[in-house]
Amino acid sequence: MANALEMHDDGTSESVCITRNGLTSERVLCVIDDEGKNVYLWLGKEAPVRKRFVGAHTASKLRDEQGTGFRVRSLDEGSEPLQFFNSLERKGC
Repeated sequence: MANALEMHDDGTSESVCITRNGLTSERVLCVIDDEGKNVYLWLGKEAPVRKRFVGAHTASKLRDEQGTGFRVRSLDEGSEPLQFFNSLERKGC
């Protein structure tokens, strides 16, 4: 399980505990991978445009908070690298 931020239509985000099984198509999530120095922006294939926009803004903000070594990686549902799923398993909530 990983600690992540889930985006909402009203422009807010909420801290959630996420597993691979919790990745549903209407969600947009930001997951910080400390080991790989990535901020993953996971985009569900049915996620509304507003959530995607909020997610992009939040991911950029998180990257700035983590430091210059981190980069934002946008991931579409179904195109996730193994490293992303490994980061979900490494982190605890």
